[in-house]
Amino acid sequence: MRTAVFVLAALPAFAQLVSHPDAPVRIGHYHLNVTSVEAHKKFWADTLGGRAMKFGSIDVIEFPDAFIFLRVQKPTGPTRGTAFDHIGFAVPNVPAMAMKLAAAGYRETTGREPKPSDTKPGEAPPASSGTSAVYGRFAYFLGPDGVKIELVTSDQKNAPPIVAHHIHFINKQYVEMQQWYMKAFNATLRSGQTDFFIGADLPGVGYSLNFFRWEGDQSITHVPTAGRVVDHVGFEVKNLDAFSRALEAKGIKLVRPYKKTDPAMNNIATATIVDPWGVSIELTEGLDRIN
Repeated sequence: MRTAVFVLAALPAFAQLVSHPDAPVRIGHYHLNVTSVEAHKKFWADTLGGRAMKFGSIDVIEFPDAFIFLRVQKPTGPTRGTAFDHIGFAVPNVPAMAMKLAAAGYRETTGREPKPSDTKPGEAPPASSGTSAVYGRFAYFLGPDGVKIELVTSDQKNAPPIVAHHIHFINKQYVEMQQWYMKAFNATLRSGQTDFFIGADLPGVGYSLNFFRWEGDQSITHVPTAGRVVDHVGFEVKNLDAFSRALEAKGIKLVRPYKKTDPAMNNIATATIVDPWGVSIELTEGLDRIN
């Protein structure tokens, strides 16, 4: 599989959402349903290097450029089986981080999903022999409750130990999905698409959204993310009120309307949409100011 080396500007160790501060839309957070907060803290904070914190009453793991929100609610399934495939992080040394994850007992897995004969929906595919953790510049791992992450390489001098980097979706209609996200978020087509991959760049941000073709059983319809381990993905938006009205003008329904202050999110502004493939998306304004 072809991958890329990602060069990132150096950031402070815990910088909240500081990259591309003038961008109209940025990836901001992921909201997880978890069996155990402590198990997830061990994965996201103790092993990957995030920082455990509280946002009001919510347990959160903070990384440069993204927050992981943890809600104690047994998930209905892993990320596999939904059109949300994984959360991407960039690190200076993928083999070192991958070996740290493996030593902590976390399982390496594959990037593109297997063919129908390999595994069933909801099951984790095995990693191929000659693992990327040892030899490659990218690696995929499964955390608690089946949450899937990717590690990609940052070659930037003095790069931070880890930084949130991209979202990766998977779908039989991966091109159509990419086009929907371009429409919704005013993203642009990224060059270099293949017969199984296409990308979209958020304005003022660049490399952000990736889409894989589903390689598994073609009779499968991916289930919605609501209730799964990654319940929804969050985008931080400037002028969310106007952005929400623009979405409706494009024919994209708000399943939860714009709220200037949302008590459930510590009184920042929110709205919610769901893409046509069942990925729940929370839009926020003000998440970049939390500490």
